Parts: sequence; structure tokens; C-alpha cells
Amino acid sequence: MDFRRACRAQVTSIVIIALMLAISSVSIGSSRGEAQQGLRQVRSFEGGNAYRTGDDIYWVLELGGSWLQMGRQYGGLVKEELRRFHDEITEDLTARGMGYDAQLANAKELDAAFGAHIGDLVKGISETSGLSEEEVRVLNAGMCNLSMMAMQVEMPGSCSGIAAWGPYTPDGSLVFGRNWDIDRKSMAGYMEYLSVVAFNPEKGNSFANVHPLGNLYLETGINDKGVFIELNNGMASDPGYVIGLEDTVSVLVSALNECGTVEEAVDYLVSRPADMSYIIQVADEDVCMSVERATFGSRIRACEQEGVIAAYNNFIPPYPEEWAGKVADPPAREEDPRYENLIGLANSDRFFGKLDVEGMKELMGIGVGEGGAVHAGTVLQVVASLGQMSLWIRGLDHSDWQEVRLEGLFGRR
Repeated sequence: MDFRRACRAQVTSIVIIALMLAISSVSIGSSRGEAQQGLRQVRSFEGGNAYRTGDDIYWVLELGGSWLQMGRQYGGLVKEELRRFHDEITEDLTARGMGYDAQLANAKELDAAFGAHIGDLVKGISETSGLSEEEVRVLNAGMCNLSMMAMQVEMPGSCSGIAAWGPYTPDGSLVFGRNWDIDRKSMAGYMEYLSVVAFNPEKGNSFANVHPLGNLYLETGINDKGVFIELNNGMASDPGYVIGLEDTVSVLVSALNECGTVEEAVDYLVSRPADMSYIIQVADEDVCMSVERATFGSRIRACEQEGVIAAYNNFIPPYPEEWAGKVADPPAREEDPRYENLIGLANSDRFFGKLDVEGMKELMGIGVGEGGAVHAGTVLQVVASLGQMSLWIRGLDHSDWQEVRLEGLFGRR
């Protein structure tokens, strides 16, 4: 199995008192930080800004301009953190038996399947961070490399999500809960680098990417039109791999940048052939749609009941007739109950009609053994309120929930 295929099996208001320092082109603090509710501004660089979440846990970056300029801002704002993260994860991987040359070879293979936007970000980061382009690529692939090494021991369930709206939420507005699952034991130590990076490119929509710093591809994100996307690995249903296509986690960057509605984003994903199999949820404050994107075709799956849809790592039957013989059946419930658990919780007296942000946080905290979806592979979680344009993020075994309000981070060009 080549690296791309193995990697994709993984499938994350306070008053500012600032002292202005003129050190190179980096400054510490500015009045703009006061406009970002709940965030504390700590750095600026070439027009980009870096913040910390309310409890000083996670990074939030605000970037704008061309993709190269945004890369330069990215590298200049968190150069020390990028260097430390690179060194820590490459040393970890070397100790696990993957030497630096192998890490770099995998990174180049992954990078070759990305679109031009990510390539420009890599170049820009290398110009200001002190990392070479090769080092930026190695860091970008670091969590993928780590997932491949960790999963040599055991393959946990990889990612799940649930959207609730209409009768399932107090005001009808959609709330999404998302688990990013690989292997918590090996990855929890890197959650100090978990971040929300807001990109404001010269053309198209602004969007935010939830990932550890230096991970430039997208698996969880939201744009300034209120379109939210999250991706789950689907190789358990269709293990196929098509050589030469753009990696889906790069396609999602373009989907958020170019699409202004759920319907546009769904059409965008369905119209493009898939390199590997994924289950992709696309939502706004009113509705969520699930795209089961196989290597032989795509379909839009209907929600279970009006107002709720769940997803994990298998396509959900019944399947289209033309898919007969091409899709593996989902595992038995006793083997992987996450899908049924999420739907059951949403319909329970405990949660039905009560799934606002706090209700979704509570639901997302329930383990598989107690009828939920959290398990030993769950690394990070995201709750999105599309009506409020806010995200809540947490790395398990690292922090409690941290809020990131997005509206003030979007719109800069």
C-alpha cells in the first residue's frame, strides 16, 4: 500500500494589553485583537495576526492576500512553533522506525497530489519560518506519517460526526459534532499545536481550517458563507485507489474557497472523481447533506430522519443498484456501534430537542461503551454552530472546549 493510501486511512472577550515592539517585521499585540472576541492577540506579521484562545490553549491565525503571502504570514507568525513541532514529530517517527528520508519521501508523494494553493502556502511558509521547503512538506505530512506507524498495531475507527437541526435543536439552527479519530495515545502530545487558521485569499471565499499547525490540507473547515465540511475515511466500504487524481483533502480547500451554498459544495464534490473513498458531510445553519464519495461514483445520502444525520467510516445501505457488488457491508453493531449510537442519542429523551452547543458537547463526550462514539482513537473534537459562526475545539487529554468566533476573522484580503 503506498503512502497516500495508508495516510488517508487515518481519516481534527478579554481586554488586550499589548506592548508594541519593533523586532524585525514581527510585532506583539495590536488594537485589532480587541475586535476578536474571546481571543488574545499575541503577534502580527506582514498583515497577518496570531491569537490565542480564551484559556491560552490553542492558536488562531488570521491570514490574507495571495496564497504565497498567506504562507509567508503563516511562517512568520508561528515560526518557533513550526520548528519545534517539526523537530518533535520527526524525532518521534525516527524512534518508531521511520527515518527522515522515508518521512520526506512520503511527504513528497503526498505533496504531489495537492493543488497549487497548498504548494504556494508551502513556499511562503519556507520563506519566513526558517524551515526549508522540504521541512515544511515533512511537517505537513507528519500526522499522516504518525498515523501510519501507529496503525501498524491496531486500526481504530477513523472519524465520526452528527448534525442536528430542526426539531432536534432548541431553535432549529444546525449544530454539528465531529470526532477526528486516529490514535490518541500517540497523538495527544501534539494537541498543543491544534489550531484554527482563517484564510482570506484574494479570490473566492474566506475559510477556516481546523488542524495542527503546519497541516495545510483540510479535513474539517468552514467558510465565510457558513458552509461547514468534515471528512470521514470510507475505505472500509471501498478500498480502491485511483492514481493521478488530486487528493480529496486538497479538493476540500477548493470546495470551501469556491462554493457559497451547501448545494454548490455538494455538486462540486459529486462532479469530481475521487482518488479514494470518503464520506463527506456538508452543512449550513439549515441543513446537512452527506456525500458518499467512492472511487467508482458518488451519491448524496438522505438523512435518517428530518433534522438529523450521522456518519462514520462506512457507506450506509441501501445502496444504488449500480453499486451492487462494489461496496463492503458495514460491520455488525457489536463490532462498531458508533453510527447507531449517535442516532440513538439524538432521538433519546436526554437529547432530542436539546442539541444546542452545550447539548452537543455533552453528547460528544459519551464513550462507545456508554452508547456514544468516543473511543481510544479519538484525538480531537469540533462542535460547530453555523448560526453563530463559531467553532468549539478540544484535544482529548489536553484541554476542555475552546471557542473560536469566526466572523471577525473573515473578510480581510
